[in-house]
Amino acid sequence: MPVDVGAAQVLAFRVAGHGLAAAGDDPWAPLRGWAVQDSPPGTAAAAVLARTTAVEPGWLEAALERRDAVALWNPRTATAVLAAADAAAYATALLPRDEAGIKAIAKPALPDRSDGFGDAVALAVAAVADALDGAVLSRDDLHEALRRRLPPDLLPWCKGCQSHHARRGLLVLAGLHGRLCHAGRAGRQPAFARTDQWVGWDPPAPEAAGAELMRRYLSAYGPSTPAHFAAWAGLGAAHAKGLWGAVAGELAEVSLDGAGRAWAPERDLATLQDPPPAPGVRLLASGDPLLLGRDREGLIADPALRAQVWRAIGGAGVVLADGVPAAAWRARKEGRRLDVEVQAFGTLDGAALQEAAMRLAPHRGCATAQVVGLDGP
Repeated sequence: MPVDVGAAQVLAFRVAGHGLAAAGDDPWAPLRGWAVQDSPPGTAAAAVLARTTAVEPGWLEAALERRDAVALWNPRTATAVLAAADAAAYATALLPRDEAGIKAIAKPALPDRSDGFGDAVALAVAAVADALDGAVLSRDDLHEALRRRLPPDLLPWCKGCQSHHARRGLLVLAGLHGRLCHAGRAGRQPAFARTDQWVGWDPPAPEAAGAELMRRYLSAYGPSTPAHFAAWAGLGAAHAKGLWGAVAGELAEVSLDGAGRAWAPERDLATLQDPPPAPGVRLLASGDPLLLGRDREGLIADPALRAQVWRAIGGAGVVLADGVPAAAWRARKEGRRLDVEVQAFGTLDGAALQEAAMRLAPHRGCATAQVVGLDGP
């Protein structure tokens, strides 16, 4: 018989699974969930801050500079941020092994192609590996190098750039092969390096990597379904189902409020039925891992509010109060002051919110903060 759980239990379970029920003292813990992204920029640092008791401003940037952490594009073309030691396992889990899986990621980059995606990607990965061999290149220099190495049909015209260049889907797949990662800045542009040369590359067996990805996903986003996992990961349906199947024997069926079906790890059922409380206020930036789940109605019921939070560009963040979404927020800098504009739709402790804004301020280059919109500035 399926285990019956309610929406409040599911939300509380996920809040705890994302490290938001009780802040820890290890800033690496959020990165070990394999769900932190830096899209839009600044999201990754805010995610670490929301989950830790204390972290110095610039900690994540320093970890990336030391190469203890690494950033690479995931199949959704967002910038994933991981402990460098985890990068090969993470990418190997997501790397498609057949034509259909490759097409699911590469098709947007090759809109005029109907077949031969595997061959095209093999060419692109080899070209990226050659261009970056022993080098760190700016975005423009990388594209110029690829124009010398790739056939014209892999370099479609970009109206925005007014040039022919390889689109991001091909670069994503180069990253999943360990041949491309972010490597800081080159002036005002992002720079890129070969991941295997930048931080090393020792991938586990694909089956083991895939099972580990699923366990980390389900511990944070369960109860879930293969379709929701595919959308979260940016993978084709068959690829996602194959990864899901690797841990199917570890899962229990769950009935959501007696209606929808989903699955959760058997080992997590006790926590799912009686999740821990999550006291306090957390500022979750747009793109925070908790906001990346695909069953968004369980997080925010109001369609108008969902549209604000999950806007394609410029979405709002969410204020989590005692484990429940209570407001949308945006921040803007006014000199050395960070103004946190809040649109409340639940109960909020103004003092706790101000404290959270003050914690965020130095991470946004500000000395102080004020909350705007909650009973005025």
